[in-house]
Amino acid sequence: MLPLRPTQRLTQRATPLAGQRAPWPDLGPQVDGRPAGRLTNAQARLWSLVLRARRVPHRVRPMPGGYTVQVPARFLRQAVDEITLYHHENVSPHPDIPLAPVQERSRPTVGAMLALCAFFVLTHRPMPTFGSYPQYWQSVGAGDATLLLGGQWWRMFTALTLHADPAHVASNAVIGGVFLILLSRRVGSGAAWFLAILAGGLGNVLNVLAQGPAHLSVGFSTAVFGAAGVLAGLKAVSGEGALSQPRGEFQAGARGWLLPVAAGLALLASLGTAGENTDIGAHFFGLLAGGLLGLPVGRWAARRGYPNETWGERLNVALGSLAGLILAVAWFWGWLAAWPRT
Repeated sequence: MLPLRPTQRLTQRATPLAGQRAPWPDLGPQVDGRPAGRLTNAQARLWSLVLRARRVPHRVRPMPGGYTVQVPARFLRQAVDEITLYHHENVSPHPDIPLAPVQERSRPTVGAMLALCAFFVLTHRPMPTFGSYPQYWQSVGAGDATLLLGGQWWRMFTALTLHADPAHVASNAVIGGVFLILLSRRVGSGAAWFLAILAGGLGNVLNVLAQGPAHLSVGFSTAVFGAAGVLAGLKAVSGEGALSQPRGEFQAGARGWLLPVAAGLALLASLGTAGENTDIGAHFFGLLAGGLLGLPVGRWAARRGYPNETWGERLNVALGSLAGLILAVAWFWGWLAAWPRT
């Protein structure tokens, strides 16, 4: 029996190793090059459905940044081929941009809208101790066309944060929150606010150019319609039809353009013309500016994905911080320029 002991010891050592399971590769990097574990819930469920239909063994696991679909190594090539074939046969050449995580859709926007309401209270409450009076804020930041065209360019952004009365700021906060949350679901909240602020500022400039030097406007509604315009531009690029249809499919391409444009104009007609003091020009040019921004952003995002998925949270946070910085710098510039006269 003694000669058998080395063999027995070898068998005892080898048995646990033989029982270990090889790791299951993640399909994400193999299918489209995305980082492992970054599928959305909807994408993971879709891939799982495809693999179940083809009887490919797999498992779906939640991860900190999303979901992962894994298969045994010997089924990897078959799984990749099945999913790739499904996308080639069923997915539009201009697919919708993936949605951001649920917590990304509303919390930053709700916080920003509450800050907008708090800023309204700050600018309408006299505080002699700090030398803060409502008329000072208006004189420095309102969208006075003559002063803006005379070189006081900060007003294109500061005017977005000023409001005439509580009803004005409340309506902009509620309606604006809805559109910015919808936009955040496509590009992330940081990018949504950055695009809305840019569209609002550009819309204010276009509005004063069209209205003339006697025009005066305040309110976040230009940025609200800017966000709606960005959504329309994104839909024109990433929705059905869109910009790159073959020549023989002109009607489908026209639908891709006309549907978002018609939706934007319907929004302008229903919400942008109500009220005696409504600045229709600001709403129209905000919508136009947003559409002009949304088209190139949509084309770029349709090819590379939205910032959250491609580069992670840092770019989204950077864009949101840049949006806030634009407003802060605009007000600092305005107060710095007006300080000798106050």
